[in-house]
This record gives sequence, C-alpha cells and structure tokens, in this order.
Amino acid sequence: MTRLRLSASALALISYAGLAQAEVVDLGVLTLYANHTPIALKDSGSTVDVVNREDLEVAPTTNIADFLATVPGVSVSSNGGTGSVTNIRIRGLDGAYVPVLINGIDVTDPSITTTQFNWGVLPMGAVDRIEVLKGSQSAVYGSEAVGGVINITTLDPEGEPGTRGTWGVEMGGNATKSANFSVAHTGERAGIAFSGAHLETMGISASAAGSEPDGYSGTQLTLEGYYDATDWLRLGGSLLLIEAKGEFDPFGGDGFAPYDQEFTAQTKAMRFYAQFDLGAVENELSYTNLTHERTSTSAGRTDPFQGTRKKVAYQGNWAPNERLSFSFGADNTREGFRTTEEEWLFDPVTFAFLGTRLLDTNKEVTTNGIFAEANWQPNEALSLTGSIRHDDHSEFGGFWSGRVALAYDFGNETVLRASIANGFRAPSLYQLHSQLYGNASLTEETSRSFEIGLEHGYANGFARATLFYTEIDDLIGFVGAGYAQIPGTSKTRGIELSGEYQATDRITVFGNYTYSDTEDANGNPLPRTPKHDITLGLTADITDALSMGLTIQHLADRPQDGFPARDMDDYTLVNASVSYDIAPNTEMYLRVENLTNESYQTTADYNAMGRTAFFGVRGSF
Repeated sequence: MTRLRLSASALALISYAGLAQAEVVDLGVLTLYANHTPIALKDSGSTVDVVNREDLEVAPTTNIADFLATVPGVSVSSNGGTGSVTNIRIRGLDGAYVPVLINGIDVTDPSITTTQFNWGVLPMGAVDRIEVLKGSQSAVYGSEAVGGVINITTLDPEGEPGTRGTWGVEMGGNATKSANFSVAHTGERAGIAFSGAHLETMGISASAAGSEPDGYSGTQLTLEGYYDATDWLRLGGSLLLIEAKGEFDPFGGDGFAPYDQEFTAQTKAMRFYAQFDLGAVENELSYTNLTHERTSTSAGRTDPFQGTRKKVAYQGNWAPNERLSFSFGADNTREGFRTTEEEWLFDPVTFAFLGTRLLDTNKEVTTNGIFAEANWQPNEALSLTGSIRHDDHSEFGGFWSGRVALAYDFGNETVLRASIANGFRAPSLYQLHSQLYGNASLTEETSRSFEIGLEHGYANGFARATLFYTEIDDLIGFVGAGYAQIPGTSKTRGIELSGEYQATDRITVFGNYTYSDTEDANGNPLPRTPKHDITLGLTADITDALSMGLTIQHLADRPQDGFPARDMDDYTLVNASVSYDIAPNTEMYLRVENLTNESYQTTADYNAMGRTAFFGVRGSF
C-alpha cells in the first residue's frame, strides 16, 4: 500500500494551437478536468485529489473502487467480491450523482435504473491517472454532476519523444489471475498509445447466506492517438472496450437452483476530435459514440439492456492576456435506452397468477447545452473562476447551472479554496419510461453546494482541511408502485482532513479522516455512508531495493441497511504490501488484503473478501 498522493509529478501544458512548434510551459501539477481548460492544481477553487500510476501500482487492492475508498470523502459499497455491482459515493451522494469519464468519454450507463457507472467491471492495471473532483460541477459537466466527477485516463500518447510503457502480471487467492500492458510512442508530429488489462477469478459467494463462489472475468482495452496535420490543426481520437462476464447472487441467497445467475456487460466507445487555431481563438470539435450492452440471466430467463449516448460538442478558448481566459461552447447529447421487461399478470378478483407478458421499451432523450467560463488571475496570489451552463432537456425543459470558485495563495505554501455552485440531476431514462415503474411527469432534482478548505505545505509534508455542504430538492425515489418526486430537501455536510509527514528519508506516514452527516427529507441518514471514515498508513524504504507499506482503515457509525433495515457493524481493514527490485525498472511484490481476516459487509447480506494474498511482478520501459 502507498499513500494517496495529492499532487502529481510536474506536467507540461502544451497549447493545442501551433502544435508542431508549441512552446512548453511548465505549470507544475495540473488539474485537467476541474475547469473547461487545464489549470495549475494550486489555482483550483474546487477540491481535487489526484492519483497517479505509481499510487495504483503499489495499492493493496484488486480493483480501483477499493483504492478510491481511501480518498477523503469517498465511500464504496459492493454486492459481493470482485466483479460485483459496485457503487462509489462522494460526500454521501451515490453514483447517480457522480459521472465517470475515461479518456474524456462519459461512460455512465443510460440503461441502468439511475444513470451511473458500475465500478465492478473496471480492472486496475490499465489506468494511468485519476482525478476525483468534488462538489457540484453541473456548470461544467451538466446533469448528474452534483456530488462530483471522477476522471480516468490511460497512458498518454503525448510526452517525450520515443517509446515507453508498463507491464505487470499477478496471481493470488480465489484463483485470481491478472495481467496488464501499456505502451506509447510519441513522434515529431504524432503519437499513439495502447493500454490493456485482464482479470479473472473464481471469486467468493456474493451472498452472505450462500456458499457457491461467483466467478468473474473482465477486460479493458484503450487506444488513443493524434496527428498534427499542420502547425494549426490536430486530429485525434480514442477507442474504448470493456468486456465483463460473471456470476451473481440475487437478494436473499445463492439464487434459484438449478439455474445459474450470470451477467454479461460490454462497453464500446469512440471519441474523435479536431483541434484548430484560427487566430485568437483555439477551437475543438468532437464526436463521441458510446454503447452499453448488458444481459442478466436469473431463474432461467435472460433480460437484455442497451444504453447509447451520442454527443457532438464544440469548445472555443480565448486568452486576451496571460491573466485572463475565456471558454465557451455548445453540445448536443442523445441518450437511448432499450430493454424488455416482464410483467406478472394476476386476476383482479381472485389474485390468481395468470402468467406473464413481455414489454419492449425503446426511448431516447436529447439535451442541448451551451456554456461559458472565465478564469481570471488579477495577481500571482488570487485565481477566480466563474462558470455558467444552460441545458435544454427534451422531456422537462431547461435549467441554468452556475459555479463560482476561488483559490488564494498566501505565499507560504498555504492555499485557501472556496466554491459555491448549483446543479441538477435529470431523471434517468428508466425512471421516465419504464413501462412497469416509470413516470413521464418527473422533472429534475435541483441542488446547491458549498465548500471551503485550507491546505498548508511543509518542508516534509502537508495538511489539509475542507468543510462541505450540499442540499438536494425533490429527490426521485421509488414510492408505492413506481418512481415519483419526493418533496423536501436532503442534505450532506461534513469535514475532510488529510495530511502527510515524512518522518525520515525512508519513512512517510499519512492519514485522512472524513466526518459525514447526511439526511434525507425525513431526517434519515442516506444509505451506506459511514459517519466516521479514517485511514492511517505508512510507507518505508527498508533498503534501496526493499520497500513496504501498511494501511489501516476504520469505518464507524454506519446507517441501517438491508430488508428489514438493521444496524451495520463498524469494521477495520488492514492491508499490507512488500516489494523488491529484482532488476532495473522491474520489481516483484506481495500484498495482502484484509490482513486480520475481518468479517464485514459494505452492503447488507453481501459478502466481502477475507484475508487474501497476491503475488506479482511489474516493470516499465
């Protein structure tokens, strides 16, 4: 295990105008997604946690979601072991409020009950960098971005000229095997990068009441590239494929014997763009096409689901001087949803079961958006950002969202950050158009959020504290026999604390703590968000070749869960790793998850892994 790094190694921002002879401007650590254009991390008014490949490589977890659970303000719940349905929450708000992007592509699934991303199907090895952006971001990203946004990138085709890459193989408990490989080549006017990862496991029983293991296998492939056709024109694109197949347990047990409970999932996506400089304004035109296809087989019946998203977007950037810049643009997004639902028929008088019939649903919605953003740095210390966006949804009409953020550098490695924003979440296609449970009269949920934080850097570490508050009106919930708007306001509020201290040249200690106070309109806590979440750890270079890491995570005061609802126990996880350099740029490692074999559940009635060891070898070139 390694510490969560809140900064990255220095990156260079290269303007996409005048690409072949572009001047490299070193801005230090960048956040690529907090605004419409990349900015230095110290100038971001929103809280952003940056995770790099070296953090992920030495993490004591099999999947990315479990690693992100150690980030301040992030919690995770799963319906079983590796490959099971997994939900990430930011500051108490679940995946329906947290869009996920991979290489700039929104990979949330429009066919899921609430449009979101299933983290259980994403393997660890092919990821190069993650940005966890917190707080309402609808002014930048539109619908769903109420809790925050998680942006994932694979190996970048743009970098120093030449060829570079990484690789790794691993095996461990529950007959788990995985491998990953990434390679990038950057030339004078072009670059290309490929990343791939595969994992398969016999698994554990997803159901806490079951005994039969639920296996899983998954693969992720990405391909990115660009070509500088002229000094003012860049053409580029990215391709994404995620395939997954596994077994699951329905609520209450091992399922419906003698039938198998299985799922398949495939995500295919492409994004193409043209970036061009017409003088004072830098421009980008892009087209994105995504398809999610899933099947769920249970009790001898297979249900198909398909979600699609097509997006055309334009963005312009204008910087009249080095302290002031503007971004503006428009986009058109079409989301589609197709499924077959099974309706059970009963005699209205005797309630005798009469059989079933199949209902086919095929619906689409369109959202047209316009946006603008201004970034102003009146002096070296102060950075101000204002963003505004209007979305026109074909089902419920228009909505304006805005955000104002500031960062102030006191000059002694102390930075104050603050932001205030409103946001919205459109009802999902399923909530609107399911023939069994949908409600075409639903409108958007609306939200307001605020945060203020202070970060101070020391010669041998840092400390950071952030207060946050979000409220959401008119939540959409399942009421009676279908979805409905629930009057009232839900709230999440709390504080995030994090820090790091380099005790010696070889030992670093780190930790973070999140206090979350959440409640719905009736005063009940929001599901599966612990009130207290603390992570402590250390990394140590025992010799020049031998290193180790240890983390301890404790979750306490968890909301009731399950049916019927019942108290959830506190739990403590201990993870450890040790690695040894066996050759230049090559190391072998051993890691153990849940070292103390803690018995716990992140979701009521579903298992989590006990003590599990993994051995692997990884390298770079």
